[in-house]
Amino acid sequence: MSKYNEQQIKQIWENFKNRRLKPEDITIYFDMDNTLCIFSYHGDDESALKKAQTKGYYRNLLCFQEAPATIETLQRIGFKIKIISACIDTKWCREEKREWIRFHLTTIKDNDIILIDNGLNKTNFVENIETSILVDDYYKNLLDWMEKGGLAIKKTYSGKSRPIPQVSSLVEIFDILHKLEIFKN
Repeated sequence: MSKYNEQQIKQIWENFKNRRLKPEDITIYFDMDNTLCIFSYHGDDESALKKAQTKGYYRNLLCFQEAPATIETLQRIGFKIKIISACIDTKWCREEKREWIRFHLTTIKDNDIILIDNGLNKTNFVENIETSILVDDYYKNLLDWMEKGGLAIKKTYSGKSRPIPQVSSLVEIFDILHKLEIFKN
């Protein structure tokens, strides 16, 4: 899939919904940068990438206010939650991301943190893509995920209309899960 294809996305959505999965059957993978925390303000990734070369950058990223409670609630409902994040090539990126997760997302276990080299395909690190959901801001990761049979949700800032399920706040994920009939309110 080289771009969002509305028909393919509808088919992926329906296939996922028709599996009639329960929360405990599903793993939700969350990207970190610009999904759980603010990596770049106003989409200025170029400026942020320069600053990311500085020690302390990842450790001090601002957490989206709703992220900890959303993660904890999803876990309480029964979803398996994992963090999957790409790391730039610095001495401190991986450790600072782990520190950030330990501080802000205290219910995430170390073995549920997947830190990969920047540029690698996140689908290569997933146990069962057909029962997995990716929440990410980067369209290439979302397209790769859907191409392999997983459900993807775009974390958006622009509010642009897209055929893919999207959230501007992480709490909106509960609406998407309800529409998938995974659980009833």
